[in-house]
Amino acid sequence: MNVLLLINELRYTCGVTNHLLHLTRGLSESKQVKLWLICGGGNGIDRFNNINVEVILDKRFLHEERNITNYISAIAFLAKFVTKNKIDIIHSHSHYGANIARNASRLTRTPTIQTNHGLLEKKGVLKHFNAKKYVAINEHIYNYLSEHKIAAKKDISFIRCGIPVPNKIPAKSSSRIKVIAASRFIREKGLDIYIKAVGMLNSETKTIADFYIAGEGELKNELLKLNKETGANISFLGGVKDMYKVFSGCHILVNPSRTGSEGFPAVITEAGANGLLVISSDFRGVESVISHKENGIIFKSEDYNNLSKKLSAAIEKYKSQSVLAENLYKRVKDWFSLDKMINKHLELYKSCLER
Repeated sequence: MNVLLLINELRYTCGVTNHLLHLTRGLSESKQVKLWLICGGGNGIDRFNNINVEVILDKRFLHEERNITNYISAIAFLAKFVTKNKIDIIHSHSHYGANIARNASRLTRTPTIQTNHGLLEKKGVLKHFNAKKYVAINEHIYNYLSEHKIAAKKDISFIRCGIPVPNKIPAKSSSRIKVIAASRFIREKGLDIYIKAVGMLNSETKTIADFYIAGEGELKNELLKLNKETGANISFLGGVKDMYKVFSGCHILVNPSRTGSEGFPAVITEAGANGLLVISSDFRGVESVISHKENGIIFKSEDYNNLSKKLSAAIEKYKSQSVLAENLYKRVKDWFSLDKMINKHLELYKSCLER
């Protein structure tokens, strides 16, 4: 099968990019699929250098560069590309790419798939859902597609974003508790909430813990300023190329997301795979994987006071709370299996080609 993947950007500290990294590697290793990937931009293209996938950079597929000229040109280019390379399936990982793909497919009759990594809040000119078949990565997305009759249930596949999971939880240092948040520096990710919460911790708690933020983005200067103003004293790690290496030495992940359109952050499952205790906001969809005080800790979104209290308790009573991390590790190992993800994609691709 010849499969073309479309993505807006390839980046570091990006869940969608991480998903494509694992997906392309697994599909390539299956020897059943030949892969191409068109992306609009990003700083993480080199992450795919050692994978058997041909990556094409084309700014016409970048959402930020959208205009009617680029949109029409991208459709024409894609139709020619599909015909020339005998592409069997176009699989999009953004709504912008999905709209380009669907229009190109009208000319080529190529089946289209759209993976939905979240639910967009803002309505625009282009359809949020525009494909023959859909992949939902979390229960709440699958339910939304079904309940709103975006497609027939037979055309919606529920496939979690599989990740590598170590055979056992990496050993953690017992000297100091390391707390980390990792995401793009945009408002929706809520890193300001994390900084304010850390700034409220008492001095005794801070003497036994270190705090970090991994990532990059447009709000960097604002977050650095807030870090100084609150006295949080959080260390900024920048764009991290190997989050597993960082997570293996950390104890607690804070996910302070404030958006209602989140899919399911890869950072949570990656942290779970490395045995971190996860403290997350109650963003839409979190309850499908994390149960409060069973395999994680949930705080009220936007409430940095609530987060600070729960973070303080987690640090001071870490040993007694570590069982939650163990429970999440077991769930991630079972539910987010790479083999399950790859096999389900292969089944989906084959179903698209059945006549």
